[in-house]
Parts: sequence; structure tokens; C-alpha cells
Amino acid sequence: MTTPTIEEAALESRTALVMGHGGGSDCLVASLVADWLGRLGVPRVILGGVACQWWPPAGEQKTALRMTVGPDFYRPLDLSPARPLGAHAVIVTADSQIGGRQPHEATAARHFGGEAFLVSLRGGGQGVADGMRQVVAHYGADLLVSVDVGSDTLSTGNEIRPTQTSLADHLTLAGLLQQQCRAYFGLAGYGVDAEMEIEELDRNLGTAVRAGALRGVIAPSYPAIERVGALHGEADDPVGSLVLKAGRGEFGLHRTLKSNPFGEVARVGPASLPVWVFDPHLVADSVAEHAKHLVPTTTLDEAVQIYRSLGRIPEVELTRFVDYQR
Repeated sequence: MTTPTIEEAALESRTALVMGHGGGSDCLVASLVADWLGRLGVPRVILGGVACQWWPPAGEQKTALRMTVGPDFYRPLDLSPARPLGAHAVIVTADSQIGGRQPHEATAARHFGGEAFLVSLRGGGQGVADGMRQVVAHYGADLLVSVDVGSDTLSTGNEIRPTQTSLADHLTLAGLLQQQCRAYFGLAGYGVDAEMEIEELDRNLGTAVRAGALRGVIAPSYPAIERVGALHGEADDPVGSLVLKAGRGEFGLHRTLKSNPFGEVARVGPASLPVWVFDPHLVADSVAEHAKHLVPTTTLDEAVQIYRSLGRIPEVELTRFVDYQR
């Protein structure tokens, strides 16, 4: 085993970083892991995420027929106020914004200690890794847990239906692979993003487990789950909100409105309740091999070109905002 279990790592940790893995409200769902670490006795836990948001362009409003499709891998240095830690990471506060739009990390800062961190995706795999190292050094952290919501980090690229937002996830995974501190990948809300057929997600999870990647399963507390629900009341996200349904035992089929007015079917089941925790290296070796191809990239454009050459669809090349009204 290349890393200890997440419980063993937590019991030895003094300062832990917990971050959203794929942007959007992942950082709010990651608070389930932050709460668990605190209950295990980790003295200091800081939340953060990556600079990726599905907000509409300035001046536009989402409606039932006007929706954001492609995410914005924005420059976190453009946030104000924001305190740079280097070229690829910043500290944000509850007031941080760009043109009146706030990232979910600002909501995290408002409710968890007054500040949060953000890592840029615009420097490719090398930039993400550098940004993570800057945050680790700033806080003197000895543990890093990056939490994705849904499924697509575990995609191979051979699925029958291509994943919709996996470039961000695989860039973040590429950054985790380059860390010197203990680093883990967590998957919350198993399958609730409706990006993979559940049979294929089960298959890929099984592949990772057989490879020895699993390092533990975290059971969120009921108060932490309800807090995620309250946070989504302030900064909603169609995928993250389904984690609340999983935490309340509302298993079954749910309609999620992400990028088209008809919605998609999310399957919320018992596996969606816990947070699955893995060794990121063994996840990349067994399932998410495309993340390793992104490690040497130094710009977002380079990462996009490589991802496309692997037969993947980079979500940053999609139209940002679509008006479906005829």
C-alpha cells in the first residue's frame, strides 16, 4: 500500500486541506470530509477548491430555457479581494467576486473560518500541482483531500456516453499525483452527476478497488449533511444539491437540470451516501489514466489539445451559454 488509510492519516494530521475537485459546489460538499476530520481530532481544517464555475456570462440570467453549458476556468487572480500565494493559487474571502459573481468558495469562506483557497486550472497539470503546493506551504498542511461529486473522475474515456466535465477533474487529479504531502482523492455523491451510466461507474469503481486504490469510506454526520443543504440554499448547484437527497435517504431516480431544459436522470442510491476515499496514484494507474497525460502540461491550451487527442471532449470548448428558446 502506497498510502495509509484515510483514518490513519487523519489521526496523524495537524493541518488538513479539503478541496472541491471539479469546481462548482464541490467545495461545499467537501465540507462533509472537513467535518469528519474535525470530529477525528484534526486541529485545523481549511476548505478550498479549483477555479471553475458554471456561472452565466455577465448580464445573463439562467432560466428554464437559458442555461450554462460550458464552464469558465477563470483566473482566480481576477477575484477581488483575493490574496495571491503565487501564480496559481489565491486566498479568498466571503466578499470575493468577479463582476458581481461569487464562486462557491466565497460561500465556503463565509461559513468556515472567513477564508478559503482557490487553485487555478489555467496552468495545466504543472500549474495545478504548483498551486496545490503553494497552498500546502502557506498553511503548513500535512494532509490534502480533494473531493469530487458524482462520477466523472473515474471515467476511462471508453464509456458509451462521453463524460461532460471530466477535463477539470483529471487536471486536478494530475495535480494530486505530484504532491509530496499525503494526498487523497474522494468521491462524494456517487453517480449523482448523471455523467456516467451507473453500470459503467460500478465497473470502474470495481477496477479501482481491485487495484488496491480504496483507502477508506467516510460516513458523513447528519448535521454536516444538513449544513450542506443550507449552503446550497445560498449558492445552489444542481449536482451538489443531490448529495443532500442521498444524505436523507431519498434514494431513487431524480431529475437534474444541468445543461438542457429537459434535464437528465440521476440515480441516487446507498452508494451515494458515503464519501469514497482513494489513493490518487492507483486511481490514475487503474482507471483515470488520461490524468497522467495531463501532468506535464503547462498551459490550459496544451491540456485541451492533449485531452482532445485522447478522444475526449474538453468542456471548456463548449458554448458557455445557450438560449433554447426558439
